[in-house]
Amino acid sequence: MNLPIKTCVVTILILCLSAVTSAESEKGPLRVSNQFPPHLMFLSPTADSPRLIPRNRSRLSFSADYSSIFVNETSGEWSALIDMEMTVLGFSLECGVTDDLNLSFDLPLVSMNRGVLDGFLEDYHQAFGFPNSNRESRPKNAFAYALKKEGHAWFRADSGGLHLSDSLISAKLFLMDEKAGPLPTALSLSYRLKLPTGDEGKGFGSGAFDHGLSLNSLFRVGSFVFYLTPSITFLSDPKTSGADISVNDLFGMLAGGEYIFSDALSLLAQLNYYTSPFGDTGIRQLDDDTLSLEMGGVYRLTPSLSLEFAFCEDLTHSAPDFNLHTRLIYEMGN
Repeated sequence: MNLPIKTCVVTILILCLSAVTSAESEKGPLRVSNQFPPHLMFLSPTADSPRLIPRNRSRLSFSADYSSIFVNETSGEWSALIDMEMTVLGFSLECGVTDDLNLSFDLPLVSMNRGVLDGFLEDYHQAFGFPNSNRESRPKNAFAYALKKEGHAWFRADSGGLHLSDSLISAKLFLMDEKAGPLPTALSLSYRLKLPTGDEGKGFGSGAFDHGLSLNSLFRVGSFVFYLTPSITFLSDPKTSGADISVNDLFGMLAGGEYIFSDALSLLAQLNYYTSPFGDTGIRQLDDDTLSLEMGGVYRLTPSLSLEFAFCEDLTHSAPDFNLHTRLIYEMGN
């Protein structure tokens, strides 16, 4: 075998080994949820990988999200006043029960506060010509959270403290792993059930069960991985302090991409869309479907510990002005 042929063979082997390595090293998608307070009490679509945790292994994660939200609108029947900065802490445990089944449990804690960023956000919006959503009509760094229909309050919220929100149980079922071919694909089916563990009287839950299905998929092209996750979520009407509220089921679609920069680092961007849970309230922030842009990455600190980070920007009106997201993921087991 002459030198050029040997070189070609070695090159092909290296490329094949690289492909195998990258097939095991995707880290996405970003596990980010919409932190808009009226949606936070319902089950809303969240991105997930089609990959399953192997049998007898588990994954423990801790996330922190910080958001700023401002809404001050009225219509014929509705009024909405939301002026806060909010922190959401999330604890998640995922377990590989069998080779084809994962179970997980998520426990969120929420703190709603008056915040400190109103002045900065007003200056930022003025500097770049962005709309300020009539923030100047409110006292700076004040707190308010009230949704009313026909003068009746949905709940009575308070500032401060750390409160349990509605928790979540999920099951993920293996459908198909990557196959050799022009477009390697992996698929799984997820079922999610929201438990009414939050205080619906203060806006930390709906007081009812929600559940939903999503089809998790990924497609690989070299060092690029593409995610597509259609979903349907069935919502129950919430318990309220007097307002007559009904909600709609949600149809969602997440589309995202990941660039595997190295074995340790992946860069990700994704669009998360789903329909509004509310009917025709006359308030744009409630009636608009959700579309958010989520950008960030995942960095592997050690073989068993990774850090996820993201910045989320509202592209409609039914999400926070911004959301800063971090998550630590710890892999356990044999």
